[in-house]
Amino acid sequence: MPLPAPTIRRATASDLPALHALLQLYYSEGDVHHTEDQQSLNATLDQHPYGFFLAELSTTPNAPAEIAGCVLYRALDTVPHAAECKRLFVLPQFRGHNIAAHLMDTLENTARASCLRWIYLDSKDNFQAAIAMYRRRGYTDCPRYNQNPEATIFLRKDLAPHSHLGM
Repeated sequence: MPLPAPTIRRATASDLPALHALLQLYYSEGDVHHTEDQQSLNATLDQHPYGFFLAELSTTPNAPAEIAGCVLYRALDTVPHAAECKRLFVLPQFRGHNIAAHLMDTLENTARASCLRWIYLDSKDNFQAAIAMYRRRGYTDCPRYNQNPEATIFLRKDLAPHSHLGM
């Protein structure tokens, strides 16, 4: 049975325990060793328009909303007119319901509203479902843009392919 569309919202300080728990699952499932601690997670909350977006939904009527997934939208100062997508994760029980797409729509629309041209991301080979989704969304291979020792794949998306802006 299809789930209702999630509500996407920016994470707040009250979300830190749930966000930390969600990210621990992400790190474990993806065998990720380069992680954020509580202090760096807290710092993301004050970097508007950047920060974590959370997907929430109720699986049954009158049930409280549950956090189903997250994505981090952060500044990318090394590339002009660009931001970075990190930590896209949807809990296993909510996968297959376009929640990741809703999170990415919000991230990309936020970047466009900030007049950014590019979204960059890195990944590792073991995130094949995510990589396939990124490619369907128009992300293409690009040169390494960071020093993440765990990353094996580097992608970017042109948010304004018909624009006159340069890279």
